[in-house]
Amino acid sequence: MNVEQALLITSETPYMAVDLNQTMDNIRKFQEIANKGHKTLRPHSKTHKIPYLAKLQMEEGASGVCVQKVAEAEVMFNGGISDILISNEVIDKRKCDRIARLSKNNCRISVAIDSLEGATNLSESAAYLNRVIPVLIDINIGMDRCGIDPEEVLKFHSELKKLPNIRVEGIMAYDGQVHSPRAVEREEMVNRERVIVHDIFQKLKKTDPDIKVLTVGGTPSSEIWSHFEEVSEIQPGTYIFYDMHCQEMGLCSMDEVSMGVVGQVMSMKQGKRIVLDAGYKSISLDQGVYPVAVNQKGIVGKVVSMSEEHTVIKPDQGDIKLGSKVLLLPYHACTTTDFWDYTWIYDGKALPVMTKIMGRGKRE
Repeated sequence: MNVEQALLITSETPYMAVDLNQTMDNIRKFQEIANKGHKTLRPHSKTHKIPYLAKLQMEEGASGVCVQKVAEAEVMFNGGISDILISNEVIDKRKCDRIARLSKNNCRISVAIDSLEGATNLSESAAYLNRVIPVLIDINIGMDRCGIDPEEVLKFHSELKKLPNIRVEGIMAYDGQVHSPRAVEREEMVNRERVIVHDIFQKLKKTDPDIKVLTVGGTPSSEIWSHFEEVSEIQPGTYIFYDMHCQEMGLCSMDEVSMGVVGQVMSMKQGKRIVLDAGYKSISLDQGVYPVAVNQKGIVGKVVSMSEEHTVIKPDQGDIKLGSKVLLLPYHACTTTDFWDYTWIYDGKALPVMTKIMGRGKRE
């Protein structure tokens, strides 16, 4: 990330900034991973929540996007994205009606399913508008969040096949628990998951010719999954910006992190502390890990505490002045984005552009 350009943006602080050049490098980096493994790339848009950036991902080769909420799907579709997977469970009948309306408007929308109740509601909504909506069976492969247990998949599949106006196209197996800082441990975990997924996928394909999709992975695991022949699609998200968690895992360098939050030094005690006007209402404290504070010269110092509107840093640099700016690099980019209505996007050539984060706050 070009820190100097981020700090030169003439905006009142705090503000979110995105380096477009580095973001494009990150997009191309993961697209190359997908291309090399002959996989479809369907990135999670929840990291950036901006249709413009989703379009850039698709221009480089992505097939569409994943979203987590029906409202996010509507934002992406209204922003020009027509191939969308809701990679999360939907139960509420009103939300199923909204999905059916998206389909009616020629959105190629599909949904992850782990309950007969959710599938039935979606089936009824699709039937009312005379649509057939693709679904993926969500399988729990160790995260113990959503997804049905592997031993229940075949029975669940047979129940889904009885429902009209939905079509089972494959399985989804998300492994957000794979985030060890050691690459060898991440690979071992994925290899164990692969045994489970491979067996289920092959059994389903023998009984149902519609089964073609095996979509897996997140940013920490997608490259590993891309080496397996049966995998058709990978769905990383954070890679577009990366963050300090990714850097901790060795997935990127600190320079490849392409978004952050800029704050201004509003108080200081020379040699002891500097205080920024951005706290945890401005940048995520996901998993309780503080951001990294940098300026043009490098790391400013160690973040020692944060509150709602303050970040306190013990400085390593001796010439920090009141009014100077500091860039905070988040531990988790996705949750930081959702704090902001707008972000500045810059490329060092044209003037920075204030861009609306269209999917911000879309929780329903």
